[in-house]
Amino acid sequence: MPTSFRSLLVLSVLVLGACRSAPATLSLEMPENRPLHAQGESMVLQAKALDAKGEPVENPKLRWVSSAPEVATVEDGVVVARRSGRATIAAASGKARASVEVQVSIPSQVDIRVDGADFLLAGNSIAISATVKNELGKPLVDVPPQWSSSDESVARVENGRLVGVAPGRATITATVPPLSRNLQVQVVRSDFARVEVDPTHLVFAKVGQMLQLRAKTFNNRGVVINEVPITWFSSDWSVATVSSTGQVTAVGPGRTVVTATAGRRKAAAEVVFEVKTANR
Repeated sequence: MPTSFRSLLVLSVLVLGACRSAPATLSLEMPENRPLHAQGESMVLQAKALDAKGEPVENPKLRWVSSAPEVATVEDGVVVARRSGRATIAAASGKARASVEVQVSIPSQVDIRVDGADFLLAGNSIAISATVKNELGKPLVDVPPQWSSSDESVARVENGRLVGVAPGRATITATVPPLSRNLQVQVVRSDFARVEVDPTHLVFAKVGQMLQLRAKTFNNRGVVINEVPITWFSSDWSVATVSSTGQVTAVGPGRTVVTATAGRRKAAAEVVFEVKTANR
């Protein structure tokens, strides 16, 4: 116990009035054995005082002290959270003393964990979770988030799963008051089968030249379907870059592969092309 904290307890004994009998024993009870999760949140500690015969002492005069007022303060048994940490709350009456440890863990960060929310087939579901941490970076396991969806007809969260309901876009929100984190979700048709790129071969005449690639998506019957998100990649950005819309720009001489991918179905089309320097 810190010297300053012990000194406060000794002082509390000296300042107690002698107008009423001091208890022989003292104990403290917390209403709930859990951390305080919000700045300003409070709990009331119950003090039980007994005399030498084991009889209750009514309304004992108590001196309350917090070992870390920057974490939690106490007045007349009411503990108020200030910031994340631990504080020992003590009460003294005469020679009787008691203490309890109070933990304060205030959420300061919420992160959503999910893989594949940008491409979810209607009717499918994937695991989703939220990690909550306090300002000390410690995960909070007893602070479950509240999930909501901007459009539950497109996507929603049920029992730890992100469920794709119908094609469209929705924003999923994890809320741990006063914090929240958003996730953009794209749900596509369940019959999506493959993607094709046109043209399949590009030849550039000079550096800086731009040509357009186009991707088409098909269902399992070979019919073109729309609103399937496409992601473009270049295997060598020193040769050519590609924009989010499929526009390819020559950077330097060589060969690269531009790929259009749609989700995790590995329905990708490769585009091979050569970049040639201009003739002088």
